[in-house]
Amino acid sequence: MSNNSELNPVIVERASEQLRQERETFDQAKAHDQWWFILRLVMGFSSVVLLVAVMVVSVYILFNSTDFPVQVVTAAGAALFVDVLGMLMGVWKIALNPRSVSKLQPTTQSSIPDAAS
Repeated sequence: MSNNSELNPVIVERASEQLRQERETFDQAKAHDQWWFILRLVMGFSSVVLLVAVMVVSVYILFNSTDFPVQVVTAAGAALFVDVLGMLMGVWKIALNPRSVSKLQPTTQSSIPDAAS
């Protein structure tokens, strides 16, 4: 009969397949984490560029308020305030929040599966 201390080919093959699947799972999680990092980086940079563009246009309108109708000046002031506040909150919530960063962990188990399982 079979003793649990000896390794038969079925146990070795099962452990090898489990290790392969765990490696695939880890590689998938690593690639997923890499793409999320790139997305957060792109969102951060594009929001900075968009924020600067909105600020430049709004400040130009506000400094030259005599050249524009009152509604445009009011809209520029509101856009400056709301867009700056909204973009800062959005960038913090999506790109810079430390809780949104995933941490890769090992997925392998340290023991060989039992022959009875």
